[in-house]
Amino acid sequence: MVRFLALVCVLLPMQAEIVDRIAITAGQEVITELQLDEELRVAAFLNHQPIDRSAKAKRAAADRLIEQLLIQKEMELSHYPRPSEADVDTFLEQVRMGISGPGDFDETLQKYNLSEAVLREHLAKQLSTLQFIEFRFRPELGISPADIENYYQGELARWKSEHRAAKPPTLADSREAIRRTLAEQRTDQALDTWLAESRKQLSIVYLDKSLE
Repeated sequence: MVRFLALVCVLLPMQAEIVDRIAITAGQEVITELQLDEELRVAAFLNHQPIDRSAKAKRAAADRLIEQLLIQKEMELSHYPRPSEADVDTFLEQVRMGISGPGDFDETLQKYNLSEAVLREHLAKQLSTLQFIEFRFRPELGISPADIENYYQGELARWKSEHRAAKPPTLADSREAIRRTLAEQRTDQALDTWLAESRKQLSIVYLDKSLE
């Protein structure tokens, strides 16, 4: 009995160490400290960088998770389909290919204290978010020839000031690249506007005040 009580006394502090704490409430959803740390580790893994647990990095991770909640909620309301398992497999394989050497992928996962299942879950959410943003906000038909011409003239002036002796690219050669750039800029602007409005409609409480 004494030995059992001693064992309990040893285990209780160990259990206390892994108790998760709620960092943020967003409507009826919660984001926990462990979710934040997992987001930091996954981001560091994908960017091939050391894990950054600074206050700035944690606030950025919190913003990403809140935005992900908003987008996932919108996807559910609009019944937008999730990516297929094959699409997620392809995405995961692309990440795997970016880690040199056949055994390096598992070793790198261990370095960041991640499992393949956790990484796959994050990649699936990222992929669904990217696909939804592309579908919901990308302005494929809203870019006029005048928009492209104006952007080109602005870039041409910058080019001439930075590369005085070099011949600038022509409008014809730059047209498709400019179209893609403008589409990405307008997608980001539309998404940012939608996220700002959506955040106003959601009660977000930071229990961890360092994340505000």
